Amino acid sequence: MKKIVAISFLISIAFLFIQCNGSSEEAQNNIEEEREELVSELEDLRDGLDSQIEDLTAEITEAGDEAGEEMQTALEELRGQRSDVEEAIDTVRETSEDSWESVKTNTEEMVENVSDTMERWKNNLQDVFDN
Repeated sequence: MKKIVAISFLISIAFLFIQCNGSSEEAQNNIEEEREELVSELEDLRDGLDSQIEDLTAEITEAGDEAGEEMQTALEELRGQRSDVEEAIDTVRETSEDSWESVKTNTEEMVENVSDTMERWKNNLQDVFDN
């Protein structure tokens, strides 16, 4: 009887371990999916910044001496944010499972802030070009 109880106990422990290991693998798969999605979003954002930087650089070149300080400020800010996005891509790719949630949250906030800044500069500079 003691052997049956001991064997039942060991089997229960084994099943528990298998279930926990399965949950861990599932969590790891979720993190990897989220990581891929976030990297893709960051790469799209970087590409958008590249496009906006390229367009603004062309406008500044075309304007020559008439290019205002606001245009130069926008260009510098966009380049800085592009650098931040590139750094975020590396961080997202390299972060551990333990720090994933924090990195994910911070990166999502950064994406929102950069997107807002891009839109703000686009609108501000459109006003400058219209005048």
